[in-house]
Amino acid sequence: MESGTRTFESGAHEAHPYDAPDLIGESPAWREVRAALPRIAESDLPVLILGETGTGKELVARAIHELSLRRRLVFVAHNCGATPDSLIESELFGHAKGSFTGAIADRAGLFESADHGTLFLDEIGDASALLQMKLLRVLQEGEVRRVGDIRLRRIDVRIVSATHRRLEDHIGRGEFREDLYYRLNAVRIELPPLRERGTDVVLLARAFLARAAATLRLDPPRLAPELGDRLLRHAWPGNVRELANGCAYAVRVAGAREQVGLEHWPHAWIAATEARVAHGLHAETRALEERRLREALDRTRGNKSRAARVLGLSRQGLLKKLRRYGLELAAEDTESDVMELDAPQTAS
Repeated sequence: MESGTRTFESGAHEAHPYDAPDLIGESPAWREVRAALPRIAESDLPVLILGETGTGKELVARAIHELSLRRRLVFVAHNCGATPDSLIESELFGHAKGSFTGAIADRAGLFESADHGTLFLDEIGDASALLQMKLLRVLQEGEVRRVGDIRLRRIDVRIVSATHRRLEDHIGRGEFREDLYYRLNAVRIELPPLRERGTDVVLLARAFLARAAATLRLDPPRLAPELGDRLLRHAWPGNVRELANGCAYAVRVAGAREQVGLEHWPHAWIAATEARVAHGLHAETRALEERRLREALDRTRGNKSRAARVLGLSRQGLLKKLRRYGLELAAEDTESDVMELDAPQTAS
C-alpha cells in the first residue's frame, strides 16, 4: 500500500472493540455515541464521522467494522490528503503490469483490497477535486477498472469516512462535491471534544497510564490528585490523542512508577496550560475594570473628577485608564467637571 494507507487483516482485532482504552467514557455525550454504534454497524450504510483532531475518529471507525457483519474481513484505512493526484487512480483502482513505467506487476487498489470489508477514508475534507470525482464514480457504479486493464471488477465495500472540517462550508465555497457528500453522509456521528466530556478525562488518563506501564511490565501507577485537577481544567486542543501522549511520556520518559504527578507531565504542556490560565485571568481582569469604569461614568453622568473619586483614583489615573480602553471619547469633559476641577485651585 502507498503511504497513508493501512490494512488490517481478519483476526487483527480479536478483543471487543470497546476494550480499547481510547473508547472508555461515561459522560452522557460519549455514552450516546457508544450506544449508537451497534445499530450503525449493523445497518451497513455509509458513515460520516465528524470531530476535532484527536477525538478518536479512526477508533470509532474500527469499532463500527468490528461490530458489523464484515468484522472477519479486512479493514483498510487511507488518509485522503496523503496521495498526489498523479497516483490517485492507481491508488484507488490498482494497475495492470506494464501500464506505466514502474508497474512491474499487477496491483490491487484500495477498493479491491477492501472488497467485502470496510474502507475508512480519513480526512475526507482534504480530498482533492480529482479524488472526489473518482470516489463518486465508484460509489455510484460499484465497480472498478485497474489502470491499463480493460476488465471491470464488481466490488462490495462499506465506506466509513471522517473529517475535522465542516463539509457544509466547503460545499458552499465549491470545494467539496455536494453529490459526494450525500453519498457519504447516510449516517452521521459527531464525536464530542475531550473538554466537553467532564471526568472522562480522568478515566482515560488512568487507562492510558496503565497501558503505558504494561509496555514496561509495570503495575499501573496512581494519578496524583493535583495532576487530576489540572487535567480537568485543561482545554485539550489535541483531545484524546494529546492525553494519551502525555500519559505515555509520564511513564516511559519521565519515569513515573507508583504515582504520576505534575513533575512527570511534559513541561511544555504545563507551561502552556499556565499561560492560558494567566491569559484568561488577565482578560477577565481587563473586562471587569472596563465595566467598573463605564458604571462610574454612568453614575456621575460623565463627570470624570467625581468618577475618579468614586473609583479611588486620581483624575490623571482615570484619564490614563480611559485612554487604555478607548473610553475617552465616551466621557467628554462637562462644564461641571471643569468647574469642580478649578474650585480647589481658586481656593488655594
